[in-house]
Amino acid sequence: MNLIEPLVVSFSQLRANKMRSFLTILGILIGVGSVMGVTSIGEGLRRQIVSEFERVGGSKLILVQPPRQWVRIDGRWVRRSWEEHLLVEDITRIKAECSHVETVIPLTAAGAQLKYRKANAAGDFWGVNTDFSDAWGWPVETGRFINTGDLKKWRKVAVIGHKIKEDLFGDKAAVGREIKINGRRYEVVGVMSEKRMFYEDWGQRVFIPFTTAAKRMVGNDYLDVLFVYATAAREANLAADEIRRTLLRYKEHGNEFEIETADAQIQEVNRIFGIMKIVVGGIAFVSLLVGGIGIMNIMLVSVTERTREIGIRKAVGAKRRTILTQFLIESGFLCLFGGMLGVLFGLGLGFGISQLITSLTNEPFPSVISIQATITALIFSATWGILFGVFPAWKASKLNPVEALRYE
Repeated sequence: MNLIEPLVVSFSQLRANKMRSFLTILGILIGVGSVMGVTSIGEGLRRQIVSEFERVGGSKLILVQPPRQWVRIDGRWVRRSWEEHLLVEDITRIKAECSHVETVIPLTAAGAQLKYRKANAAGDFWGVNTDFSDAWGWPVETGRFINTGDLKKWRKVAVIGHKIKEDLFGDKAAVGREIKINGRRYEVVGVMSEKRMFYEDWGQRVFIPFTTAAKRMVGNDYLDVLFVYATAAREANLAADEIRRTLLRYKEHGNEFEIETADAQIQEVNRIFGIMKIVVGGIAFVSLLVGGIGIMNIMLVSVTERTREIGIRKAVGAKRRTILTQFLIESGFLCLFGGMLGVLFGLGLGFGISQLITSLTNEPFPSVISIQATITALIFSATWGILFGVFPAWKASKLNPVEALRYE
């Protein structure tokens, strides 16, 4: 079958009804573009979260936390009758008994009021060990980080974040000076470089030896969390199993401790964004369904308006399949062209939103549209147009030429 004639006739009809064609395309454009834009932002956010995990150890990282004091039973929160904690000696136990563990970083954290002479600042103190800076990829800008001697002797030394340094010292040097943390004097031995994670400025943190935090600040050996790093990413699950067995040996409620790999958290993030994609896909389906019904309606109107034209063409020898192809080309083109413009609109929308987020957070925010998603959108748009054009095209091809010529 010669496709040139149906193509020429189809495009001439679309040009003859510019406003109708434009409005039909507009519906598909908005539906596809909105979904592409939202999806690109969602994918950008997902990648940003995953990259943040990678910055603090990625798949090698395992979080170990004590049992929660409050649990939900029969729809209400109930406080447990017992308490059990992570202790300083648990660090030694895990290092000694877990062959797949490379590094263990304890953390004890609480709010802190900081003071230098008349300057005041609010922040958080984190009790950590010597491995924290390297493991988290957070270098010291000036001075040094906590060392082994600080840990052994419970020294009252502090490494401050850049924001704390600005608030307390301004342009002056901070290393070697004394500040007060919750009323206690500490010597500043270092200043951390600027760091942002999850769109939060981490410059309001102060790091002290975790032994000092236990003995001088909180008054006990309880640790809030352990950041455990496996020897390799592929061994993280093995390391987690070893930690679990170690806690079971030494803890009465060892099975209640929360041990979670970063991989599990990343999978949870992917699961949440997968659900979001399904929801957005449902919205897209409804949008395109409405657009498809609009195309069917327009094509039925077009068949009615062009009844005499169809009758004349069939009278001079046009075959049913030629008429059918012509109307399918018209509906398919409307949807495909609308889908192409929708992809461009989605690219612009995603880029615009990403730039707005970047300007509000001062952090680069990516907008990601995959080639696969683009091709899928275009194929789906064209297929949708053909599906909704089948009935009008079939109706046009079935017209009796004699009756069509009588149509006024």
